Amino acid sequence: MMKLLDPFSVVLMAALMCAVMSMVLFGARRSFPAELRGIGHWSAAMLVQVVSVIGFALRGTLPDAVLLPVANVLFVIGNGLCMIGLQRFYGVASGWKMLGGAAGFALAGMLYFLLVYPDYAARVAWMALPMTVLNGTLLGLVWRHGRPKLATWFFGGLIALNTVLMAVRGVLALTHGAAVVDVTRPGAFQSVYLAATALQPALLALGFLMVANERLRLLLERRSASDPLTGVLNRRGFGEVYTREVARMARQRQRSRSLALLSVDLDFFKKINDHHGHAEGDRVLVNVAKMIESVLRESDVVARFGGEEFNVLLPETDLKRALAVAGRVQTLLREACTGDMPSCTASIGVSVQTDPAEGLQPLLGRADEALYQAKKNGRDRVETWQEAAWQVF
Repeated sequence: MMKLLDPFSVVLMAALMCAVMSMVLFGARRSFPAELRGIGHWSAAMLVQVVSVIGFALRGTLPDAVLLPVANVLFVIGNGLCMIGLQRFYGVASGWKMLGGAAGFALAGMLYFLLVYPDYAARVAWMALPMTVLNGTLLGLVWRHGRPKLATWFFGGLIALNTVLMAVRGVLALTHGAAVVDVTRPGAFQSVYLAATALQPALLALGFLMVANERLRLLLERRSASDPLTGVLNRRGFGEVYTREVARMARQRQRSRSLALLSVDLDFFKKINDHHGHAEGDRVLVNVAKMIESVLRESDVVARFGGEEFNVLLPETDLKRALAVAGRVQTLLREACTGDMPSCTASIGVSVQTDPAEGLQPLLGRADEALYQAKKNGRDRVETWQEAAWQVF
């Protein structure tokens, strides 16, 4: 059973699988959005692994003193590029110094234990250290930054298995010598390690692609729910957040929860476009969205429904706090008018919902009525809607 795994065949299969995954990753890099970074590094890592594996397969055709150091260092570099790619994917500073140090460490050990003090077991133990560190870094990245999804668990599990195998091989080399870790000899560990070596690069690349596809799905969902100009939510995204907040309010109804809505409309915005151009008008809209976001809590959301109209949802908010938020928005707009932004004020309508069964349209309707009243009464003001009467802030 143990003799069925021929090292030469395993090495060639590993090279083929790495080559295929490199092409798949290269195609993904060209088709995925630019926000998904690091895919190119993984594609390059697979190519480096191909060259490394071919180097191992050519052993005997070239001097070991040349072939083995090059193949092993390339193996380290390939794993290091995977680390760099995952760091870029998660938006973490790239560890190029770590990669350079690992490659230099591997090269020094290989040359010493080949030319100065030839020792196969020592070479294996020496190489296991940088490989374990690099794979451990990969595992740490997934642990800290990965989303708790099936793709992440699959990817992290593969990295953990590879890290353990590298560490165990290094320990066995130190404690049991070459007889246990030499993959050209039959044995249980040798067979497991050979199989893992053949499958590991391609499976890791597949795991990374699964994680990248999950990130792509979230990115597309976010884009479909966001306003392309300002980056805040659009009508669809706003409706989804409102549905979640009303469901939460229904579950906590005994606590007398409420939520508030601000309908914000910029005054005389058409004049800004006419006098300063549409590009400047777009800049104003982007700045206004940022100003509104700056006065909100993490649980509050702002959306642009089109044109110069923004709506702000304030969960667990009563009328008093809603008016305070509206006042801060207007203050920021007035202060911005003294800078390099064209003069801009806003009329704001405020409505409050206490019944979770009411729905979004009635809430929007009351806020729009209050906004209309603010426009009618002279603009640059806040008004609220109540059943019995209007209140002016």
